[in-house]
Amino acid sequence: MVCPQDQPRSFSDTWGAPRSGGRSHKGTDIFGTRGGNVFAITGGVVQTTKTGATSGLFLSLAGDDGSAYWYMHLQDFVASPGQRVSAGELIAHNGDTGNARGTSPHIHFEYHPGGGGAVNPYPLLRQVCG
Repeated sequence: MVCPQDQPRSFSDTWGAPRSGGRSHKGTDIFGTRGGNVFAITGGVVQTTKTGATSGLFLSLAGDDGSAYWYMHLQDFVASPGQRVSAGELIAHNGDTGNARGTSPHIHFEYHPGGGGAVNPYPLLRQVCG
């Protein structure tokens, strides 16, 4: 596994933090340079690339480990649905799309073990990003 965002980057544990509309934060925001490289955290297949009002440009990766990894607020996509990628392969660029418009560029990163519900990705990111 590799860190999903290029240097320079910063992130902290904001799992469960309150969000608008009574929501809670279900991921970790990894801040970095606008247009910075975003990588596949593990080998797998890109499942979805789409645009949503909240997520902005969204990419989901089905990892070979059976887990799903979600990337949101991207600037653009490099990888396409159905494409097999290796850990560390460039898949997108960092941005501020969706409800992140006007904030510091970052990816909202979610970890879904076994393809199920989201769990706090911070411990995993600390392990692979240092």
